[in-house]
Amino acid sequence: MTDRLSRRNVLKATASTLALPIVMSGSASAFSDGDRVEPTTGLNTRHRPGTESEVVGTMYPGDVGEIMNGPTDEDGYTWWGVHWLDDDIWGWSAGQYLTPAGGGGGGADFTWPISGYITSPYGARPGHYAVDFGNNGQIGTPIYAARDGVVDIRSYESGGCGNYLKLGHENGYQTLYCHLNSFDVSQGESVSRGQQIGGMGDTGNSTGPHLHFTIEQNQTHLSIPGSDGQNVTAGNEIPKDYSGI
Repeated sequence: MTDRLSRRNVLKATASTLALPIVMSGSASAFSDGDRVEPTTGLNTRHRPGTESEVVGTMYPGDVGEIMNGPTDEDGYTWWGVHWLDDDIWGWSAGQYLTPAGGGGGGADFTWPISGYITSPYGARPGHYAVDFGNNGQIGTPIYAARDGVVDIRSYESGGCGNYLKLGHENGYQTLYCHLNSFDVSQGESVSRGQQIGGMGDTGNSTGPHLHFTIEQNQTHLSIPGSDGQNVTAGNEIPKDYSGI
């Protein structure tokens, strides 16, 4: 216990020495000292706040840490001091890619599966029960699981989705990812929220490189918030509460 407290004091003293501003960011979750968190994707932990600081470890969904300091803004990110418990690593991580630990325990129901922008919102045209995303035509842009689950389907559909994945989640929920250029997972594989599952492509019935993404429950499409041209970041919360999840 004495060792842990001394480490914590060192971490706080480091932030004080740096004299970095303690500023809340509207784009990051608000945490409190002692909260348990986990990454939404592969996440570098750094010696000090900032993208130029030394990486002391890379954490992945399922790794649990404890908030020990922060927040502080640097290089466009809001940083939190975290003690990653299993690996006993102490450092600073970007809050945009942290979520409360424990799956449904207060975390996002679903997170954005890609970094880019919305090219066609849900319901933008008749029968479009999905959100389309683009990223300046970049084939291979990483696509990530929007929630923990299992790969129910990995297949190809020439007249529609092209290469596609369908992930199964609890309570009858599924997410669909269409027009992929590549797969990073196999059918039947368990995946974690934020795990890379494929790359964006232009396969099947597609007008250009994009991701077609749906959220369904018991084979019924559910609406996804978002507006035309809206920028999204993989791992950030989709701002909607979905029933029973």
